[in-house]
Amino acid sequence: MRTGLYYELDQRPVEAVVISSQLIFGSVGNNVIARLIERAGHRVVAVPTVILGNLPHYPSLAGGALDDSWFAGMLEALLERDVLTEARFVCVGYLAHPGQASIIAQWFARLKAVNPGIRLIVDPAMGDDDVGLYTVPEVVEGYIEHLLPLAAGITPNNFELGLLVKPGMENVTSRARSLLGGNLDWVAVTSAPTDDADNGTICTLLVSETRQWQVKTRRVASRAKGAGDYFLGATVTGLLEGMDLEPAMEAAAHATSMALAGKDPGFSAR
Repeated sequence: MRTGLYYELDQRPVEAVVISSQLIFGSVGNNVIARLIERAGHRVVAVPTVILGNLPHYPSLAGGALDDSWFAGMLEALLERDVLTEARFVCVGYLAHPGQASIIAQWFARLKAVNPGIRLIVDPAMGDDDVGLYTVPEVVEGYIEHLLPLAAGITPNNFELGLLVKPGMENVTSRARSLLGGNLDWVAVTSAPTDDADNGTICTLLVSETRQWQVKTRRVASRAKGAGDYFLGATVTGLLEGMDLEPAMEAAAHATSMALAGKDPGFSAR
């Protein structure tokens, strides 16, 4: 039994922390990211930024953002319990307001002091081409100011990438590459524009300082939400399984396409 964890049935070390929205009913945020990592056998701690009864697309909605003192206290407790010394990733998704970005950034800096190898991956979940911005505009600056400087990688969709960069750059590769530097080694753009006229495919573009790489998957007609969360969870799962970044993302892109088509056994009807 690990020292200080006498009350815990699960004695496995935590390998990833997921910080995002949490729904009572729904397949987005923590419900997807943490579930994918867990079902591959890796222990996850899931911290909610908001707790909602369901997606806000439905006629009724209950719940809301976590109180800042609760949110900061939950993160602080993880440091106090000393349970993240073997964790490899912190994944950040949906934020309710920009103050949460500041809280996470301060906490992550303290975590990195005791676990230097841990990496922050950010999915700036702010909107999409079909619905526009679905959070308050100030959250954009929260991601830019507090989280991007600490992140090793980010996974915006094409709409979100446009919010993170200065206007005037039309080329998706140039826009992604303009964010690189400091700690940020790579940008993976989901739903990136394709370089041809094939509307039957959708592109995931990975950009680093030295190269670019893309994978195309079949475009699936679906109104389901959570594809970006699925991609992030599947990518981190691949990395935890020992895959290099490119094959992990290729597998994640294909798995996301299958999930949207209802072919994921963990999410589709049996």
